Amino acid sequence: MTIRESQENIVELSAIRRERQSVSSPFGPLKADSTTWRVREIHRENQEVRLMELLNSLENVVHDLNYKSFTVYDTLNTAIQGVRAALCGITQEDGTDAELD
Repeated sequence: MTIRESQENIVELSAIRRERQSVSSPFGPLKADSTTWRVREIHRENQEVRLMELLNSLENVVHDLNYKSFTVYDTLNTAIQGVRAALCGITQEDGTDAELD
C-alpha cells in the first residue's frame, strides 16, 4: 500500500463518518445535533399551543362562573327585597309592628 492509497482511504473514511453523522430529511442531510434541537423546538411549540388551549378553556370557565355568581347575587337581592316588602306590609294601621306568631 502506498502513501497515496493510504491518504485516499483516510479521505474516504472521513466522508463515510460525516455521512453517518448526518441525518437525512426532506431538505437534505442534517447533523444529529440540529435534529435534536429541532425536536425540542417542536416539542416546546406543541407545549405552548396546549398551554394556550388550556388557558383559553380556563378563561371561559372563569367567565361562566362570574356570570353565574352575578345571577345568583341578583336573585338573592331580589329575594331580600321581596322579604323586606313583605315584612313592611305586616304593620298595623297606627304604624306599629304587628305581633308575629
